[in-house]
Amino acid sequence: MNIVLWADLQCPFCLVGEENLKNAIQELGLEDQINMDIKSYEIHRPEDGEGDHSLIQIFQEKDGFTYDEALAQAAWIDQMAKEEADLDIDFAKARESTDLDAHRLFKFAMDQDPKKAMYLRDLLHQAYFAKQKVLADRNTLLELAKEADLDVNLARQMLESNLYIREIRNDEMEFEALNAQNVPYFIVGHEVVPEHLTKEEMKKVLLRNLKQEKETE
Repeated sequence: MNIVLWADLQCPFCLVGEENLKNAIQELGLEDQINMDIKSYEIHRPEDGEGDHSLIQIFQEKDGFTYDEALAQAAWIDQMAKEEADLDIDFAKARESTDLDAHRLFKFAMDQDPKKAMYLRDLLHQAYFAKQKVLADRNTLLELAKEADLDVNLARQMLESNLYIREIRNDEMEFEALNAQNVPYFIVGHEVVPEHLTKEEMKKVLLRNLKQEKETE
């Protein structure tokens, strides 16, 4: 069964949705029956800064929250991540920037070694959500590439080029052609899931679509 996922690397709902999908697949023992295609969709806006603003500042400036309301929103997101996917994040301290290079690095890694790429994706999430790293920082990206056992020299050469930008823009055009509104956005088999789901909800989606595929064989 094919699964297509559009996600951003700095979106907490994408993080939770991806984690729940991964765990649902593992718990159902479906790893050998799933073809996963992870597509990029960058949600960063230039006015949100290049890592010089905390999410608390962005919530205040972008959404008109008071400082206390911004803290409460970040705390709610932390709690959601913990309760729904057992993830420990500190969203209030995250520092948003463009993550175009991070998306490019993931695509590069997928071409090199998909298993290493998925480990890299976990490292990118940890760096942003738990360690307050800035994903526009190429030194940070190269450190993560090294930790994922990728060829750092090749990764550096890629980041210094324009490779994978076209592929990312094509992903975003596909997303917009679907009239999709938000990420994460899943297509599981033939079913659209336009939001993050809990692990148990995702299990139901997976089983329902596997059953449909078997019935049409």
